[in-house]
Amino acid sequence: MTGTGTSLMLEDALTQALPVPDLVFGGSMLVVIVMFHAFWIRLISGSFLKRSSSAKVRARLWRYDLLFAFSVVALLSLHMAEILLWSAALVWGNIVGGWARASFFAANCYTALGEPFALPHAWRLIPPIIAISGIFTFAWTASVLVNFVARYNDLRAQLLAAGDPHPAHHPLEP
Repeated sequence: MTGTGTSLMLEDALTQALPVPDLVFGGSMLVVIVMFHAFWIRLISGSFLKRSSSAKVRARLWRYDLLFAFSVVALLSLHMAEILLWSAALVWGNIVGGWARASFFAANCYTALGEPFALPHAWRLIPPIIAISGIFTFAWTASVLVNFVARYNDLRAQLLAAGDPHPAHHPLEP
């Protein structure tokens, strides 16, 4: 075998082992998703903390319940937007045809449920990269949600400790 033949075999083996288009496209999208998540998590968390701090003086338990519920909806909406971003990348990259099909594919991979249908061989690393982005962002959201629950429980305990047996019905006295 000649040097050129060996070089071509090595290049083919590297392409098979390390598919560059998958990694560049998928890796770039993963970074976009994580940065998008960071931006919105910062806003959602800041809003929750600001509203939970400013509401202390005249708080009623239902306000904390509502604040917590809106925060959970905001976190859910964030993940839905991230699935939409993946869907757009799949459609615009001509990897999956049609928005409904791309959304179904992205949602299944993002939630780590699995690949609902096979992509062309050239894009075989995209499903695991989508799953990695979902795992990263879900873990991040879970940690934020744990903080929200702790804050919510602290606020509720403060209302009860203030001596109001029915904090949902009466404002907290300063």
